Amino acid sequence: MMTLHIALCDDDNYALKSELTLIDEVLNEKGIQHSIDAFNSPGELLKSDTVYNIVFLDIEMDEMSGIKAAERIRSANKSCLLFFVTNYEKYLDDVLNQHAFRFWTKPIDKGRLIKGIDSALNELYKEKQFIDITVNNEKTQVFINNIIYIFVQNKKTHIITTKGEIVANATYQSIFEQLKKYEFFFEPHRGYCVNFSYIRNYDKDKIYCPYKSENYEIYLSRRKQEEFQRKFVKWIGEE
Repeated sequence: MMTLHIALCDDDNYALKSELTLIDEVLNEKGIQHSIDAFNSPGELLKSDTVYNIVFLDIEMDEMSGIKAAERIRSANKSCLLFFVTNYEKYLDDVLNQHAFRFWTKPIDKGRLIKGIDSALNELYKEKQFIDITVNNEKTQVFINNIIYIFVQNKKTHIITTKGEIVANATYQSIFEQLKKYEFFFEPHRGYCVNFSYIRNYDKDKIYCPYKSENYEIYLSRRKQEEFQRKFVKWIGEE
């Protein structure tokens, strides 16, 4: 079972604490492994290095609207599910343009939250958005949004994730087969596969994926340069 990473953002401290308490209560009752980060401002949320599965956003905030924050979140994480929580129903059309998963008025109703969480889990698992691997003879799952890139070295498959490096008891090809069906993974050269979401820059022969204190550089083969640029630009444009 994967850990559900959730963020809440609201500049109303009372609403933020109430939502945090309720969401934590529901997830504990359902036995779902989770982490919840609460932010008083969109700016602090956007600085976070965590790749969230679900984000709850207020819409009217002084620093930046939830609509604008959603645009930034979606540009970095296509699979993030956005729950908009507001006092105003007039924003419905705007949030639909941001692919809102749910649009609720405050305060959050517990029954509605339970159904929303169930639907979110179904959505996250619907397309099997995790890979199955074995590490030290134990089966586990790695959420694909946490994968920065994978590579093979000395016949061992290394998975570089936001949580650290994993050495899997599986061939590179078997893991690549699980990832290649997603449009945001690309093989820049043989034995390497990178997640578009973590690319911050590239030139004619290198892809740069800085994350926290690490600066990952991945070689881009000459024969893949045109295909990479076409697919990467298309992926950004669709966002």
